[in-house]
Amino acid sequence: MIRLSLNNNDFIDNLSIIEDTVLDVRLDNCSNDICINVMDNMCLEVFEIGNNTSNKVTYNLGSNAQVIVYKISRNNSDIIRVNLNGEKSSIKFYSSLMNYSNNTYDFKVRHNASYSESDIVNHCVNFTESEFRFLVDSDIKKESLECICNQDNKIIDMIGGKNYISPNLLVDNDLITANHSAYIGKFKKDIMFYLKSRGIRERECNLLLIRGFLLEKMNLDELMMEEYVSFINSNLG
Repeated sequence: MIRLSLNNNDFIDNLSIIEDTVLDVRLDNCSNDICINVMDNMCLEVFEIGNNTSNKVTYNLGSNAQVIVYKISRNNSDIIRVNLNGEKSSIKFYSSLMNYSNNTYDFKVRHNASYSESDIVNHCVNFTESEFRFLVDSDIKKESLECICNQDNKIIDMIGGKNYISPNLLVDNDLITANHSAYIGKFKKDIMFYLKSRGIRERECNLLLIRGFLLEKMNLDELMMEEYVSFINSNLG
């Protein structure tokens, strides 16, 4: 397995993964068009940290290609497109966003082949009164049989922002498994009550819950976890 890095100084509009790869992505204040092609039987693991981005990123997966993405970002208006073009291709995509301005995160996954799988988790904490939108489509073609498609979309609102989730399952056949969920709200009062009953002040309760919410789905090693936690801490309002 090889490890590659991509940052603002690397303009790569078309990247082909021809062997198992770990990709470290660090992007800041940029708007790029990036296409990543994962060839048959290849595995790609992406660790992405971003700030103020409006990129269009397209993932094209061949047969039995496997992709997992751990993405954390501040003020993100990316457009994500995933094309599962080969049989038994699969993607797990975990997006954790921190929002301070008006942004729309636009995500679409297309199941273009049978036995393909997608697990899309989009979590956002909106810290201001700004507007944040999740637009999430999962599209399964008529000829794409026995696919598995899952969506989990959540926005935690801290002080009364304008929040929207549009979760869509566009399915043309019955021989699939598809689920989606959408939640907009605050942290549950019983959890806050429990933490406060243990002597934790409200601000610290919120910090603990924010970090847990943004990182709960991410399987990170110790060093990467430290980097992600540091990013969250440095961008908390």
